[in-house]
Amino acid sequence: MRSLHVSALVALIACTNASEAADWRYAIGIHDIVVPDVDSQTYGLDISASFDEQTRSDRHWDGSVDLFLDRDKDHLDPDHIPVWWQVHLGTDADLWRAGKVYVGWAADMNTRMNTVSSVERQITALPKLIAGFDGTRVRTSLRAGAGWFFLEIDDDVPKTRGYDRDDFRNSEFACTLIADGAIRLGTSWTLSGQAQQWWDTHQWLQTTFKAAVRMDASDSRPGSGFEFSADYNHYNLDVYARPDLLPILPWDDDLVVRLSFSTHW
Repeated sequence: MRSLHVSALVALIACTNASEAADWRYAIGIHDIVVPDVDSQTYGLDISASFDEQTRSDRHWDGSVDLFLDRDKDHLDPDHIPVWWQVHLGTDADLWRAGKVYVGWAADMNTRMNTVSSVERQITALPKLIAGFDGTRVRTSLRAGAGWFFLEIDDDVPKTRGYDRDDFRNSEFACTLIADGAIRLGTSWTLSGQAQQWWDTHQWLQTTFKAAVRMDASDSRPGSGFEFSADYNHYNLDVYARPDLLPILPWDDDLVVRLSFSTHW
């Protein structure tokens, strides 16, 4: 599994070499990862690097790496190492466009590792079709796809509830539907949001909601801005359940709240 993260980073760097000019950015910030079911809050610092570019062949690429350093005082997991990270790599292109309306395709891979909420590792990889509107003030799209969904629960808490190593992983073919949008308010503010759900042939697997407010700060430093964001994940733990045991975890969701400053390299 870790080789996938190395491959993603290599691809992230290599694909920018074929572009006219990639927009590389970095960000620093603070965060709070909340586990609402057990009233847990874990604060920390985070750093990230990202790029966005259009190749000479008219394909769009984007990617990011986020590293989180937690001040873990809640002891949800007695053996948790308070460092976690996530990686994104994606590409997309138009199939048809008429003014601001378009139909296209996209493919991406996303990973999430070692969270305080007991996500040992999560990997998703899928192609999808897109229908969207790309206006000056308003952008919105609907995406549908199918691909690989992998979620492994950290072993420390489940072992105390009687679960074995073979119970921790769910790896399968799954479908997803994503709705997102953004609106510019004046010249400095942008609101954005996204809702996504994964499911297999039997049940839903995970639901995610994201929201962000960005304030442009280019007047003080070109290309810079402040962003306040919240990412909420709700997991279906019935996938891992054994009828003779308690649920694999005493919680089934997490919320990451971030305040960050980003700018060009």
